[in-house]
Formats: sequence, structure tokens, C-alpha cells
Amino acid sequence: MASVAFDRVVKRFGAHTVIEDLTLEIEDGEWLVLLGPSGCGKSTLLRMLAGLEDLSAGEIRLDGRVVNRLGPPQRNVAMVFQNYALYPHMTVRENLAFPLRMRRLRRVDRDERIQAAADMLGLGGLLERKPAELSGGQRQRVAMGRAIVREPSVFLMDEPLSNLDARLRAQIRMQIAELQQQLRTTTLYVTHDQVEAMTLGQRVAVMDQGRLQQVAAPLELYQRPANLFVAGFLGNPPMNRWVVQLRADDDRFELGLAGQWIPLPGPPPAEAQYVGLRPEALVPPAPGAPRIRVRVDAVEALGYETLIHFADRQGLDDGAMTARWPTGVELARTGDLVELAPDLAALHWFDRDGRRIAGDGRS
Repeated sequence: MASVAFDRVVKRFGAHTVIEDLTLEIEDGEWLVLLGPSGCGKSTLLRMLAGLEDLSAGEIRLDGRVVNRLGPPQRNVAMVFQNYALYPHMTVRENLAFPLRMRRLRRVDRDERIQAAADMLGLGGLLERKPAELSGGQRQRVAMGRAIVREPSVFLMDEPLSNLDARLRAQIRMQIAELQQQLRTTTLYVTHDQVEAMTLGQRVAVMDQGRLQQVAAPLELYQRPANLFVAGFLGNPPMNRWVVQLRADDDRFELGLAGQWIPLPGPPPAEAQYVGLRPEALVPPAPGAPRIRVRVDAVEALGYETLIHFADRQGLDDGAMTARWPTGVELARTGDLVELAPDLAALHWFDRDGRRIAGDGRS
């Protein structure tokens, strides 16, 4: 195993900067997820660590050793690709053996590693089949097995589940989580799927437009997003966010939401320019609770919960808003007027640059 460090890393393709001044450290044995939208630079970062892309500036270190000028074979990392990258003319056994043959391992050692990986991944009955005879989930397990047999210092996984259907993704995700507990190998896992990030990562690094936005444990990202981008990207549905509207009367303050005024329990931060609420913090009101009335644009009845979609012109993201209702509450219909109670203890405040305002006890 090995620690990984990116130190002020820059990557340019011509005049286009893909990674800009990125610094990030991954501890020995840590599982870190790189999360972000398509085109944010997360896969490029992985390829630079693997030695498949050169850096434009900065350093990459493995266990303190600068590896900028080392080729892929010298870095002792193993990469699992999105498209499996299996040899179609080889059996599963031969695909697993290939990287070991390139390293000229003895036959007995190769067989031992192949059998251990096959047992770990449930491939024992598939070793004599070719990739065309396997399902998508089985091919992905073979691709992971080919990385495991190498016994690398670092695993690199580039959106390994994106080609699978939703049910199979959930199944393989749980298998990867179990694998993580067994191997304890330093792993960088790239995805745009926040469910994968929240369930697999010990820490999650959120990226946007080549810049690192926040690095934290999954729940910390959800509960204390560093800025408006993280608040809007992490969460399904995302956080509702508004431009702050305030009015004051002596020492009483009111917040404008959906064209209505809600009394605040105290003064907001002086620098506040934006405010956010998670969908689960907009709920059917209890008697006497402050509330807003909104017109329902769409309803998603999911069985275990109901999502109520409405619009507010003061909101970001074109004013699209969502409330999450628990099971058992009477279902609304499109066009209905419904009342929602904002949980004012769950407000998130952001300054004019979109940075979270912290330090005053607010969530």
C-alpha cells in the first residue's frame, strides 16, 4: 500500500486548463472518491496518477517519491476502466493471468493469485469462459480481479459501474464495499454518481471545472457543504437555494421564501447573500408552525416518500424547488396549493461568493 499526494498539479490541453492548481493527499490504505460532473477533470487526474497523462505543472508523489517521470509499469498502480478492457480472445483465467505473465511470475504463483481473486469475486465457475459469454456484472468483476492479482500499491477505478443497469450497479457496489474491507489497499474511485460516493468513500473529494471544491467525509459534505456548488451537486434532490430576501422590524427578522415571509428565530449572518434548505427540511406543517403556500408543479410518489416539486422566482437553478414528504401524508396532485413548513434550524447560509458561512452555530 502507499500514500498518494498531488501537489499543485496542473493539466492543460493546449490553451484549455483541465486541472488547475490541485493539491490533495490520500492516506495509506484510504478509499477516496473523486466526485463531480462530466468534464470536471476527475478521470484526467486518475490518468495522471497512472502515468497515462503527463503533468503540465506540479508533482505527484507515491509514498513520498516523486513519480512524474516514471512510466506506468514503474508506479505499481492498477486501473479498472469503465469499459472493462478485457481481451475478447482470452478466457477469464487468461485475462487474470496476463498482467502476471508480463511480470514473469512463476506459474505456481500465478495460479495461487488467480484462485485467490476468483474466490474473492465469485469467479470460480467462470474461469474457462470468454468475455462474450459473461454478463456485464461478471465482466466488471473480471476487470477488478485482473487489478487485484497484481497486488498493487494503489487501485484506480474510473467509473467502473457506469455501464451497468441500476439493479446490477447496486449489487456490484455492495461487493466493492466488501472488497474494500478485505483488501485495505489505497484506492481512488472516480464517479459522477453521488450514491456511489456516499456509500463507498471514506472521504469524498468534490471537483468542478478542474478545481477541488471540498474534501470531507460523506455526511460532512451533505450536512456542511463548503459552497453553493457542493450544496447543489450533493443530494438527490439537491438542496433548495435562494437569493436572500430579508426584512427587519426592530429586533425581528423575516426571510422571504416563495413570495411569503417567515419569521426567523434570530438575526441572519451579516454577510449572507444566499440561503439553502434540504428538501427534507420542507415538510407538512404542524399546528402553529410558520409556513409557506406553494403550487405543485409535479409529484413523484416513490412509495417510501413523496417528492413535491414547485417553483420560486427567487430561487437558483431556474427556481426549481423540491420538498420531501414522508410516507403516510396525504398525496398532493399537480396544480394543488400545499402548505410547507421550513425547518429554520436547518438553514444553510452562504456569502456573495457562494461560500458557506460558519462559526455561529447554524447547521
